[in-house]
Amino acid sequence: MRMTLPMIDRNIRCRANTSRQSLMKASGLNDNQLQAALKMAYGEKGVPAPVYRSPTVGKMYDSESLLLTLAKWCGMWSYVID
Repeated sequence: MRMTLPMIDRNIRCRANTSRQSLMKASGLNDNQLQAALKMAYGEKGVPAPVYRSPTVGKMYDSESLLLTLAKWCGMWSYVID
């Protein structure tokens, strides 16, 4: 999941949401593995609902909350502290 952080950061700079497909591509995980990783990262809060579903790329997540949660979970504090 650490490998996805630069991509999510770029999406924030472009003011874009992050697709589930791009998370799978950047992390090298399949759909089930990605879902399990997101569940571990979000903990008791649970994985957030997608912001919307795109007909072409599927589920889209809010990039800012995704980056903050995954960066804390991975211990990549440079993304948390701005």
